[in-house]
Amino acid sequence: MTEQVSLDVSEKISEKFSGKIQKDQREGYEGFIVNNEILLDLCFYLRDDLGFDFLSSLTGVDYYPDNLMEVVYHLYNSANYGKIVFKVQTTRDEASVASIVPVYQGADLQEREAWDLLGIKFVGHPDLRRVLMWEGFDGHPLRKDWHEAYFEEEIKPLKSRYPEGTSISAEDKTDFKDNIKFPADFDLEQWTPQGDEPLYDSLLGVHKSEKGLKTERIIVNLGPQHPSTHGVFRMVVVLDGETIVDLKPVMGYLHRNHEKIGERNTYIQNMPFTDRLDYISSMSNNFGYALAVEKLMGIKPTERAEYIRVIMAELTRISSHVMNIGFLLNDLGAFFTPALYALKE
Repeated sequence: MTEQVSLDVSEKISEKFSGKIQKDQREGYEGFIVNNEILLDLCFYLRDDLGFDFLSSLTGVDYYPDNLMEVVYHLYNSANYGKIVFKVQTTRDEASVASIVPVYQGADLQEREAWDLLGIKFVGHPDLRRVLMWEGFDGHPLRKDWHEAYFEEEIKPLKSRYPEGTSISAEDKTDFKDNIKFPADFDLEQWTPQGDEPLYDSLLGVHKSEKGLKTERIIVNLGPQHPSTHGVFRMVVVLDGETIVDLKPVMGYLHRNHEKIGERNTYIQNMPFTDRLDYISSMSNNFGYALAVEKLMGIKPTERAEYIRVIMAELTRISSHVMNIGFLLNDLGAFFTPALYALKE
């Protein structure tokens, strides 16, 4: 995004929403801080009048010492590559922000994730349910003050391991002999699984086709075990004849919470976890993490190390592309022969 486009957009939104929007003056930050009351109006204006038609990401941040939650929005204009970043702040105790799903439908899953992991409620969201955790999960795991049942200390190495080196069974310290605890008002004996009714209710309905005929939509489940999903992943697809008219992903099968693990690890202890983010391009993920840590710590690696890791990143990138082609052909119907050749290469 050019400075001229950025300045132009800045002037327009500052003039239209005077007193309700301000530049983020914090050191190292960019974008704007927006009052929650004008969030929807701002989004409609950015989309309809200024052409910001793509919501790239919506994320939550917990500023625990300041008793503050922040939702960060990244929007792009696909015509001129313009970019804008803005934030809405709310208190941690009653974290609540307006939903922008009426403006950007892509916010649906991202708002649900921020609710699930950080406890930020999005008022007006059409289907605000947990997306990764289940109904009996205690709390919101990406909050800085959240502790799991096995919690011992905030920072590793744990004193029970170093320097004392004593052995403690975490299971013996918990009520259920497992890494489980329930909310205070949750009774497991009285609990009835939510099931798929809310999911289906948000998709089902009778509507009129283009020809004016009343037709009933059909729901088909793709996954959670299916060759084309490459893992335990489920999609609920709504069909009108042979046309897909709606789709909702069900994500709650794989989540290891690397972010929370990373809060307690030392920098070097985090390195193996970056392998698992993409096992085919593991060294590319190592590289990206190493660059971030080096920047934070002001470290300059040797020239030899720079060459080696760039070469390895490129080799893993090539292997990832080869695997992608193999599995793409697998999904298109050439069942597994191309994938096996891709694995061999």
